[in-house]
Amino acid sequence: MKRRMFTLPAMFAGVFLVASGPAPAIAVLADDRPLSEQRVRQAEERQLQQEVAFTSNQCGTAIRASINWGASSSWPNAGKGIAKACDGALSAVEAICRSGDANKVKSKIRSFQCSGNGSGPSLSGSTLRYGARPGSNGFSQTRSYLERAL
Repeated sequence: MKRRMFTLPAMFAGVFLVASGPAPAIAVLADDRPLSEQRVRQAEERQLQQEVAFTSNQCGTAIRASINWGASSSWPNAGKGIAKACDGALSAVEAICRSGDANKVKSKIRSFQCSGNGSGPSLSGSTLRYGARPGSNGFSQTRSYLERAL
């Protein structure tokens, strides 16, 4: 029976792969929030990315999305549910696109920022911001606002 010997370079190759992991993992390690809160935030970011991908598809344009955690400090449960609360605002954008005004959305909205500060919709430059409130989805408020702003 032959024994397989690992050479020194092969052993170091594994170390380098581990050490050169993706940057987000390193950023998470530097975060001083409890790990459970970090995981909630990561899940919320992923959910928002999925929701904005659907909106982008419906409108025929690429829209970037982010959660402004600094403006969400009063959101309950460490941010859990914030992406869902902002989905109504994205649904309002989709409704405008489906109603035949996709060109207005394409020319005016390039990014979407969700926060949990209860401020409602606002358009600044090419960024649509929506400050959600717990228990409200923001569809009607955002649709009315965008019909005037676009």
